[in-house]
Formats: sequence, C-alpha cells, structure tokens
Amino acid sequence: MRVPVAILFVLAVLFGNAQSTAGITGIRDTSYNLNNELKKNQKNYPFIQLPATPKTGIVSEKKGIVYCQRGNRKLLLDVFSPAQKAKDKRAAILIIHGGGWRSGDRSLHYALAQRLAALGYVCITPEYRLSSEALYPAAIHDIKAAIRWVRKNADKYQVDTNMIVVSGHSAGGELAAFMGATNGIKAFDGDGCNNTTSGKVNAVIDIDGTLAFIHPESGEGDDSKRVSAATHWLGYSKTENPAIWEEAAPLTHVGPHTPPTLFINSSVARMHAGREDFIRVLNQYGIPSSVKTFEGSPHSFILFNPWFDSTVTIINDFLKSTFVKKNKDATTQITVAKDGSGDFSSVQAALNAVPLNNKKSFTILIKNGVYKEKLRLDSSKNFVTLIGEDKFNTILTYDDHTGKLSVRGDTINTRTSWSFLLKADNFTASNITFQNNAGFTAGQAVAMEADGDKIIFRNCRFIGNQDVLFTNSDKSRQYYEHCYIEGTTDFIFGSATVWFEQCHIHSKKNSHITAASTPADKQFGYIFNDCVLTGDTSLHSVSLGRPWRPYASVLYMRCFIGEHIRPEGWSNWNNTENYKTTRYAEYRNYGASAEPYKRVNWARQLTDEEARHITPVNILGKWVPH
Repeated sequence: MRVPVAILFVLAVLFGNAQSTAGITGIRDTSYNLNNELKKNQKNYPFIQLPATPKTGIVSEKKGIVYCQRGNRKLLLDVFSPAQKAKDKRAAILIIHGGGWRSGDRSLHYALAQRLAALGYVCITPEYRLSSEALYPAAIHDIKAAIRWVRKNADKYQVDTNMIVVSGHSAGGELAAFMGATNGIKAFDGDGCNNTTSGKVNAVIDIDGTLAFIHPESGEGDDSKRVSAATHWLGYSKTENPAIWEEAAPLTHVGPHTPPTLFINSSVARMHAGREDFIRVLNQYGIPSSVKTFEGSPHSFILFNPWFDSTVTIINDFLKSTFVKKNKDATTQITVAKDGSGDFSSVQAALNAVPLNNKKSFTILIKNGVYKEKLRLDSSKNFVTLIGEDKFNTILTYDDHTGKLSVRGDTINTRTSWSFLLKADNFTASNITFQNNAGFTAGQAVAMEADGDKIIFRNCRFIGNQDVLFTNSDKSRQYYEHCYIEGTTDFIFGSATVWFEQCHIHSKKNSHITAASTPADKQFGYIFNDCVLTGDTSLHSVSLGRPWRPYASVLYMRCFIGEHIRPEGWSNWNNTENYKTTRYAEYRNYGASAEPYKRVNWARQLTDEEARHITPVNILGKWVPH
C-alpha cells in the first residue's frame, strides 16, 4: 500500500527526535572525484579510459550561472548547448552528479554534457546542497528549483518545455527518479527560487540510482562500520525514523504522473534496488520504461569508456523514441545507423519510436551493420516496414538459447530464446538477415518468432541452427518471398499458415526441416512453392518434416529436392501417433530425392486439379501480400 505524502511528513516529524546535524560540517567532501575513481577502478578494469571530448566549436559552454540563492549560499549550474543555432527548439537534459548525497560535484559529468550537447541537446549540470551543509529535503528543493530555472530560461537556450529531461548517476540517479516520481506533488517544491514556474519533467534517466531505501534489495542504512551516506543525508538511521527513509524513496511516489523512464545500470545489484517494483507501477499506467544493463561493469561506469560511448547512444536513442511524437516535423520514415548518422543507432530504439496503437505506415530504414540486440515489436505497433541496406550486411542478431541464464536470472527456453519477437500485425521486412548465433551445439535458439498476422518477408535471410524460424500463432498468416533459411533441427516450426515463394531452404545437419503444429481446424500450414532445398554435401538423411503436433500440414510444390533429403521424405517424430493425422503432401517436385514412389505411405501426391486451387489468395484468406 502507498502512503500519502502528507501522512509521511507527519510520521517523519512525530516518529522521533529532530534530524541529527552531526554530519553538517560545512566542509565539502571531495573524496568522490574523477581522478580517485579512475585510480580505484583501474585495479579491476585496467583497460578503462576517460572519454574524448568533442571538437572545439561544436559546443557552447556557460559556467557558474546562479540559479538559486538561499541566504548567502549561491547555487550554481552550467549550460552546455550546441554552438550552432537551430530553427527548432531542443530537448534539455539536467545531469545530476552522484557521491552519496555528500560528495562529488557537477564537473563529474562535463564530458557527458559536452557529448550530448554535440548531439543537439541543451545540457545543464546543477550543483545542490550536500549533506555536509544541509539535510534532506534540501537537495530535493534545489533540483526542483533548477528544473524551474530551465523552464524560466527556455527561450534563451532554445529549449522545448515539453522536452525537459532529468538524469543523474548514483545519488543523482535517485534524485532524478525522485523528480519524475513526484511530478506535480507540490509538497516537495520547496520555497523560493523560480516558484512561479512549473517543476514538471517529461522524461527521467536513472543511471544506477537506488529507487527504494527500505527494501530487500537495498544496501543503504548499514551504520555498523561508519555512518552510511543515506543516514547522513536523512539525519536519522533507518531504525530511528523509517518513515523518512520511506518518504525519500522514489518508489513511494511513483504513479500516473511519472514520465517515461530509462534505467541504465551496472552489475552492482544494490544500486538499482526497487527497480522492478517501480517498473511494475509504470506498467500499470502504461508508462514506457526501458532497462539497459552493462554486465560486469563497476558502479562508476558512466565516467569511463568502454561504457561511456554506449551510454551516450542509449540516452540518445531513448530520448528520440520518447519525443519523436512531439516533434512537429516527425515523419513516418526514420533511419537506423550504427555510426550515429541516422535518427537512431539501435534498432530497438527505432521500434520504440513507433506510436502505440499505430494505424499508419511507419518505415524504418536500417543501414549496414551488425546490430546485436534482443528485439521486440509489440502488438500495439502495427503497419511497420523494416528495410535493410543489404541483406548480407544488415544483420540483426542475438545469442540467447535454451539453458542460458537471462539477465534477470531465469533460465531461457525455446519461447524466450528469440533474437526478434514480432507480435505486430501488417509487418513487412526486406533486405535483412535475422540471426541467432548461439552456436551449433546450443540447442533451441530462435532467430525470429513471428506471431502477428499479415506478415511479409522479402529477400531476407534467417540464420541459425535448431528452431530458427518460429511461426508461433494459429491466427497468423505469413508470406516469405526470395528468402534464404538455414538451420539444423526443426528450423521452420509452429502453427501459422505460411506461404514460402521461391525460397532457398538449406540444411546444415542430418535432421528435420519443418516441425509444423497446424491446428486440426486449419486446412493449411506450410506451403513451399517453387523453392530450392539444399544441404551440406555430407548430409544424406534430412527429412522434409516431422509432426510436432497432430494434424501437421506441410506441402512442397514444384520444389527442387536435393540429394540430402532421405528417400522416404518424412519422419514420424519418434514413432508417436502424430503421423496418423498429418497432412503431408507434394506436387511435381524434382531433383535427386524427389521420387514419389519412395515416400512414406502416409504422405500423398496432389493431383493437378487439387494443385490448381493452391494459390496464395486461397490459402491466405484473400489477403494479397503486396
């Protein structure tokens, strides 16, 4: 149950004595800085490097701007913006430094601000009162004031006030998430400093910042060896005043007012405590979120390469997908390019940019490159077309397989091993390789799971080993033309109705091409028309298919059947009863292993009259796959 903010305030006051001021020394803690972090992390990561800065003349910098004054204390921020003026307003990104709410300073993220400004964003690095000079909620009030300052000065810096982003690392990530979770909750606005302006933010980027303090995953609050960072900041230990620890957590306040949120995490699990619970709340309200994890990375990964450049790309892609609908000049055609020359540098970011409940044609052009991503296009994102630059060099790949542990710790199975999960209807792809490169001995490893209806693939390649192409819906109609599909065992399988036109089917192992699971009430499953079946030269015992389920339906028409196919043609799936109801057939095939009289007696050859009615229009329900 979520506790209202007003009640939390009362509890925080009544629960115990006033906040302890023992940690307020007035002396800045400088221990968390770039040089110290570099030396510390080089012990375990000797390959790390500081990121390169953009060329001079690309970014304009204005430092030491006063955004708020509290008594004699002047709070400063820096603005990094593109040197070249643009006709359109830009997104603004506040970047909040970490350091346990007690150390660090805004210079920690100058490199990030410079790099993002070079990409067209206005970046602001604010300071805030640390726990050595003021306790919670002073830092909250300061960052809220900085957000309001950005809105107040939006015209001066060409900022679009519908695209204000708050980001941060570590303690700064917690503060960033808190800003989004308390959108519109005036109790946290504080007094003074730009109070006539809204403190609303439109997106959040939490870089390894905790989301909950009182939580099974949280590592905050251990004061056994020394006073913890959160205890210093909150002015109470966790046992002295749990109410204020609860109040300071973003997870306590997340709700329908929270904007789209990106989580970028290291492998240090305690630094993203409460993340899954936070996402569950976002999902309840249909608020987009995304998680990117750098496996094996240290907590300060954001400061160094090889993670820094990837983080910039992730942030850029997230913001483009988040704000693409808000841009006046947004079109239904976007480009993905690994070198950053397109609208996005990752394919998933482009897929995320497709509007929910999309009803218009949305084309994504993908430049050559190997895109190692686990991709998903959901059922609310229909009418999407993917066009690759070159089917041999535009490669979408991943390496999940059965038995492998996922990033969440569960064991991957066939249905979760996909490299690309396609749930959308009215999808078309051309000139692309879809691959699962888990390896020859990895077991089931799906390259493409296609579940939507009215799906077209033209001039595409499907590469893998076992279970490559999963046509996984009995309500799905699919059409493949001039495609190349290779694999080992059951590498074309599922319950959909699918027409393969002039495709090349290549076997890499003595096993089975198809494993259809056609429902009994569906007249047709797989139809291969005018296709070519080949195999590695050492193969001599490949079957045309075996029945995964009863009533499996597979038809080969006018196909070249290579000598790798066994004379009997079909397999009965380990002597089970499924073969008795199969609907396996052929028509006028040719080649070294196409002799009808050698086939099993439970498969059949179509007559000319029967074959005349086997057309895409008749099979696919009058859907014409243009």
